[in-house]
Amino acid sequence: MKKYIIIIFLALLLIFSGCAKKDTNEKIATYYGGIDGVSISFKEIAPPDQFDQGKEVPVAVLLKNKGEYDIVSGNAKAKIYGINLDTFNLLNEYRGTNGILRGKGEFNIEGGEREITFGNLKYDEEIINSRDFEIRARACYPYQTKTDIPVCIKSSISEETGSNVCNIGEEKVTEGTVSGAPIQVTSITEKTRGSNQVRFDIKIENKGAGNVYSNDVTCDQLEDDTVNLQNKNKIFLEVINPLDVTCAFRSGEDSDKGYIELSNNEAVISCWVEAQDTYTDYLRLTLSYMYTETTSKKVTIFEK
Repeated sequence: MKKYIIIIFLALLLIFSGCAKKDTNEKIATYYGGIDGVSISFKEIAPPDQFDQGKEVPVAVLLKNKGEYDIVSGNAKAKIYGINLDTFNLLNEYRGTNGILRGKGEFNIEGGEREITFGNLKYDEEIINSRDFEIRARACYPYQTKTDIPVCIKSSISEETGSNVCNIGEEKVTEGTVSGAPIQVTSITEKTRGSNQVRFDIKIENKGAGNVYSNDVTCDQLEDDTVNLQNKNKIFLEVINPLDVTCAFRSGEDSDKGYIELSNNEAVISCWVEAQDTYTDYLRLTLSYMYTETTSKKVTIFEK
């Protein structure tokens, strides 16, 4: 009897653990969500942890797209840095993916993966016994965050008459309504503005582990310290829906598109729309940017 009870218990445990695993991969609403973009790591034994002076060893990285934006072939790039590339016989340049780097979706829940190779490194400099080095790699790629957040369009007159189609004061749930990406819309606050306007205060945060830059610079341009500083923490925001939404950008221009700048990894931008009636709509934004992430690996080179 005890044997059967144990078997049933184990079967139920497997069922529940399987369900829990499935739930983490299912969409809550429009999107899978998450704060990841493209991660970078050195490929196993490329380079190996230890090797001899003068030996040629391969160098390669893996880029994994854990977000929900597809990156066209060649646009996700990587480069090696943190060592004297000349003495290691490596080129100081970015190399792009050979093929599209897909984000996670219905037919590929784990997201896409691409390998970028840098040829072979070879260290011929003098070594006594052994020497340790830390080889670093940087991923640089364009990315987008999209939203599909339900909002209430309601004039103050409708609010005063007690119309209950939707409520301005309700907290807007962003889970499942923001695509998986390192830049996230983390909250939406609605207020009535005057007699026939609704105001949205939109909070945007860099939740990833890397740095964000303006979408109109290239990876190579970001290697220049001045360009890097001028474009860091800038994100291009475009309102797709509702129509006729206007936002107050720092440039002083009121528009449905423009650049926002993060401070301490966050920013709040205010937008508004005319409300002639009361109804539920969807706030659809597109945030476009360049993003960089890094990795490193320690190696030991022994005297030949």
